[in-house]
Amino acid sequence: MSGWIIMIIVLLTIAALLLLVIAQHLASSADQASQRRFFELLENNSGDDSDPHWMHGVVRRMGQSKLVHWLPKLEHTETVQLLKQAGWYTASGRSLFYLSTWLVPFTLTIVSMLILYFQTEGLNNEAWAKIFIAGTIGYLLPKHILRRRAKERRNKLSREMPTAIHLLRMLFDAGLSIEHAIRVLQQEGKLLTPELAKELTKVLRQLDAGLEPAEALAEMATPLGVNELDDLVAILKQVSRHGGNIRETLVKFAQLIEERQLSALREYVNVLSGKMSVVMMVFLFPALLIFLAGPGFMALAKGLSGAL
Repeated sequence: MSGWIIMIIVLLTIAALLLLVIAQHLASSADQASQRRFFELLENNSGDDSDPHWMHGVVRRMGQSKLVHWLPKLEHTETVQLLKQAGWYTASGRSLFYLSTWLVPFTLTIVSMLILYFQTEGLNNEAWAKIFIAGTIGYLLPKHILRRRAKERRNKLSREMPTAIHLLRMLFDAGLSIEHAIRVLQQEGKLLTPELAKELTKVLRQLDAGLEPAEALAEMATPLGVNELDDLVAILKQVSRHGGNIRETLVKFAQLIEERQLSALREYVNVLSGKMSVVMMVFLFPALLIFLAGPGFMALAKGLSGAL
């Protein structure tokens, strides 16, 4: 009987959530549509990546609605920094992440509860333990995906830095100022340095608002946590304040970054070769031993059997 009560509670909870979403959707009126259109235009002008896919439009509208404001936020410093590093610190990206932190554990808990209920025809202590494990995995999964995405994007930014430095050197040789060089790098670097171009879009917004180039670059580079980008921003800040010949500095800095990346690549190859040695020892060495020593062992066994 308790199982049917649990099933009824689950179905009522799902129905309540569906009714809540439908009520929120029906609550939008004509005057709210104009306000939503205004926010969409403002979001497009502010550099938020627009995607014609319908799911991104739904997430963006949910982020602007009152439904998301009812949910408890997870605005920790680490989460905000990871969202910025992953490139998801937009209205749609934040809304999607915060909704996933609540929907993923809830969905996994409900699904595991239904599966275990129909498999065991009831929920015992072991089943409740498995349900708790499923909910815990659902709670940790969005943060784990966010960390992996942030790490991958930091690595991409680090690999793009030598190309960006050489482009900046050519732009400075052509006589452009720091602000004009940033604008050209953002416009022309979308194919060569796509991740850096996305970050420079935010820098251009701050420059248009009246912020100094050095301060805008420092504010962009601080939460990303890329050492090469921090060093480049420090060089540009020093040149913008005190002047000097930046060409030789950028050339030496680009060579230093390339040497660092080459050393990291060699270290990665050494680690990979060690892992491959373990794989060869586990899988290839037994087969090689059987192929080489097998006939000898067979002849020895035949000779011993004949002697006996």
